[in-house]
Amino acid sequence: MSAQALSIPNAPDLEISDIHPLRELESVNHLLDDHAALMRFYDENGYILLRNVLSPASIARARQEMFAVLERHGAIAPGDTQGVWTGKPFPGDMEESAEFSGISKRLVEDPANLKLMEKILGEPACMVPNVQYRAYAPGSAFGRVHQDGFYSPGIQDYKPVWITLTDCDRKMGGLALAVGQNKRGYFHNLAKPPTFSIPRDAIPADSWATTDYRAGDALIVHPYTPHTGMPNGSNRFRVSFDTRVQSAKNPSAVAATVKSVTPNSITVQIDERGEKTFNVDKECFIRVRSPGVREKFEDFANITKPGMRLIVVSEGNRAVMLRKAAEG
Repeated sequence: MSAQALSIPNAPDLEISDIHPLRELESVNHLLDDHAALMRFYDENGYILLRNVLSPASIARARQEMFAVLERHGAIAPGDTQGVWTGKPFPGDMEESAEFSGISKRLVEDPANLKLMEKILGEPACMVPNVQYRAYAPGSAFGRVHQDGFYSPGIQDYKPVWITLTDCDRKMGGLALAVGQNKRGYFHNLAKPPTFSIPRDAIPADSWATTDYRAGDALIVHPYTPHTGMPNGSNRFRVSFDTRVQSAKNPSAVAATVKSVTPNSITVQIDERGEKTFNVDKECFIRVRSPGVREKFEDFANITKPGMRLIVVSEGNRAVMLRKAAEG
């Protein structure tokens, strides 16, 4: 598979309003105990959809914890268990808020859920320190069409996992995926920094698929699969989060605290592993201030400060990616 992205300076961007999913995502619960077959489906189609596989108790706890944050902000009524929006605006910059800290970790590391992640990965799993919490009110502006792997180079063999904490039918939105398009490399437009949006005509319109999701489902999205959240046309919050899992024995991504920086290197304290220095060059994907924006290499030493918590992805002594940590 080629990892080469596109470069089309004048191409119009693919917008969510351009996407009209006509295909239905397919459940593959029957392949869960046949890892080779599961991976064949994943590589061919670009996703794994598993129905009702997460611990119900863990889902209920996580939902209650996220609803508690919404309640504190007045976005849902006290004691509401359905997530009905009160009409009060909810901050749009909460995806990596400390208010949600720990919710994803507790759910994924529930013993039953870790066993599930081991089946998906084919070996004992741990979380990549990268979590985004999604609490989208009716009519919320969602993100853009993207491929996770484009923004996270160097994380080998990780699996992006999207989990909804409430039932999420088509009216509420949920994820739409371009099925089978994971085999064509990256579609992001290198001619349009800093977000590198995907051109409108890059992805066949008939490849888009979605489904009615249920709390307890797990959706694993291939790093090369184009996807996006669809608009929420209900009266309730769409409450979900996405994270990634990786090999527990040989993790590619680690959380670290910045100790010092030079124009061409970074020294970090890696949790329980001590200090390590990595070389940083123009090829490193640097997004230490905002997870969605790639910084210029020339600015690296000025914007990367001691005390920052980062995800470090490396190849030997070279940093491949430096990203603001979201360890929640």
